[in-house]
Amino acid sequence: MKSRATSTCAIDPRKGLGREVPPKIDHVKIYFDQQELPQEAEKFYHWHERSKWHTATGHPVKNWKTEAAKWIWEIRLLNPYLRF
Repeated sequence: MKSRATSTCAIDPRKGLGREVPPKIDHVKIYFDQQELPQEAEKFYHWHERSKWHTATGHPVKNWKTEAAKWIWEIRLLNPYLRF
């Protein structure tokens, strides 16, 4: 009996870790919704689209979730009422 693990439908274990750059906007919306800041998802996405997914120092973004976490940190730092 053959194992189905070698199927062409195998799941890529790297998916969902933030390494797909640029990400799908739906994935960004889900992430920001999970962080209870859904209103920031499109702002984050479009800001990075304009910068062609490069950091402020000019380096390409390798993991969009890392950048999103920094974005959320700054939002919460500047807006104490958004802190948990």
